[in-house]
Amino acid sequence: MQITDGVSSIRGFAGISAASDRCQKMLTFWLLITALSLSNAFLVSTVNARDAWEKPGCHKVGHTRKISIPDCVEFPITTNACRGYCESWAIPSNFKASPNQPVTSVGQCCNIMETEPVEAKVLCVDGIRVLTFKSAVTCSCYHCKKD
Repeated sequence: MQITDGVSSIRGFAGISAASDRCQKMLTFWLLITALSLSNAFLVSTVNARDAWEKPGCHKVGHTRKISIPDCVEFPITTNACRGYCESWAIPSNFKASPNQPVTSVGQCCNIMETEPVEAKVLCVDGIRVLTFKSAVTCSCYHCKKD
């Protein structure tokens, strides 16, 4: 573009400015759409993580409870627990091998496989106490025990 006078040069800049404005608005629009999509994906994954225990298998979940110790301030603590559904089945036993046991049952239960300590400070009449609670690190379906 050849500039012949000051007026056309101002029009040229106005055209660039208008195009720049459109680009900026389009970029803002796409950034907004992207942000909304990402926040929606985050919310869905949060809901899915919270309800993961409802699916087959044994899953680590947060567990909050109130701790009440005589002469100390009651407090809530959140540690990890295991929750879920594990496979079990029953089959007819081999009568010749086990005449007194007509059914053989096999079951797995959701178990904590590994724990870690979680410390909490609690205010008591005789001062501050440091208490240690166990928190699940890993969970798995494992044979059920009868105690």
